[in-house]
Amino acid sequence: MTHRPADRVEYRDDKTGEMQQGKIMRAEGSGQKARYTIQNERTNQLEQIQERQIERDLQ
Repeated sequence: MTHRPADRVEYRDDKTGEMQQGKIMRAEGSGQKARYTIQNERTNQLEQIQERQIERDLQ
């Protein structure tokens, strides 16, 4: 699935494995090699994640 900046997603945190929610600020690449910079809604920190970590899109 293709994700774009401003999309809200639920993703699995790579460090803790916990589910997080955030907004995509930047997207690089495509397909399974895509990488995203996400602003975590709970902590307000920017995180780097991979396509495989995204569980679902949010409204």
